[in-house]
Amino acid sequence: MFLDKVIINIKSGNGGKGVISFNQDAKNSRGGPDGGNGGHGGSVWIKKDSNISDLKFYNYKKFFVANDGGDGKSQNKSGFNGQDLILKVPEGTYIWENNLKSKNLLAVMSESTESIEIIRGGKGGRGNVNFASSKNKEPLLAEGGEILESVDLELDLRIQSDCCIIGPPNVGKSTFINNISNAKPEIGNYLFTTKEPIVAVMQKNFHNIKFVEFPGIITNANENRIAGNNFLKHLQNTKIIAFMIDIEMDIISEIKKLEKTLEDYNKILLEKKIIILISKSDKLDKAENDRLKNELINKLPKFKSKIYLLGDKLEYDLELFLNEVLKLITNYEPSKTDIDIPILNLENKSPQRIIKNNETFIINDKQFLQLAEGSDLTNWKTLVQYQFKLKSSKISQELINMGIKRGNLLRVSDYEFTWEG
Repeated sequence: MFLDKVIINIKSGNGGKGVISFNQDAKNSRGGPDGGNGGHGGSVWIKKDSNISDLKFYNYKKFFVANDGGDGKSQNKSGFNGQDLILKVPEGTYIWENNLKSKNLLAVMSESTESIEIIRGGKGGRGNVNFASSKNKEPLLAEGGEILESVDLELDLRIQSDCCIIGPPNVGKSTFINNISNAKPEIGNYLFTTKEPIVAVMQKNFHNIKFVEFPGIITNANENRIAGNNFLKHLQNTKIIAFMIDIEMDIISEIKKLEKTLEDYNKILLEKKIIILISKSDKLDKAENDRLKNELINKLPKFKSKIYLLGDKLEYDLELFLNEVLKLITNYEPSKTDIDIPILNLENKSPQRIIKNNETFIINDKQFLQLAEGSDLTNWKTLVQYQFKLKSSKISQELINMGIKRGNLLRVSDYEFTWEG
């Protein structure tokens, strides 16, 4: 089963907690703070892997979590950093942030992109040694580890190729792929033998050429079958499009139908290099083939040097076609329609720092949330130190601007206490 689109859920590792500790021993009777920091959580990376051809691995597993960082320890020892999580995808995978309201394109695993950090791990919380000062020699504060939310990602593969071969059903696309490469697509004398894209690589003059065969393209609007039309997005990342038409068909009409199909899907595709392949041409003799080729050139002048007649005995035109493909991909330059997508690291949006609910003020600031989660605010000494830091910060002025008064309730994490003003 070929899978080219899937939605997964990822989460980076949580940061470890900072610790509250004092080094009371024979050498230091006063017992200074020695609580170490928590380790950072593991990040989530996406890595390109040339050995993977589609996304079917993600059809069986949808949820991925990196390892958490370890908690800090006494004697100023930091916790271990969580191991990163690496997800492997094929080249040509588009990575979207997928939420209920919109989709944002984060990155494309292009030829030049090997790996990206898609979401960083949570930062480790600071231990109480970081809160010691000349005014506070017994810090009772430490930070909890940073916890980042999980994110839905859509992985959308668009196969990178040199030449995509498309055409109506049963025109010989699979036979062509079978003849030029080691790929072994199913070949049969019935419609829609090929049900998913077939990737084949052949070597020509010490260069690898990557071909992709599409299932048959339906150009009849009344036809309702699973066909190559479902895979047209993969044309976006090809350098050349080859139309393959059976010699016994109305060739001009079929070419126009294929052009209309591409235009309806995305007219930018018509700006790519397009080549015409006439299959099963050995049904005619050489004179008839020459006459047909001249007729097509006269009626399709834009393809005058891009029409090739192929058949079991017509090796000359096959060689000309392969030489043309090699020349085009060797001299290929990205067009103005090729989009350079910036690589963006996924960052969680900062919530509103303070929310007023009647006469209660809820603190959502990340720094003070972590500080509350790493400390015991039920201890009055700890609460005094926490409120002192709160009043010394910019949060204090925001609270005053929002109308907080002495005796109003403050809520942070699981704790509630009154504002002393």
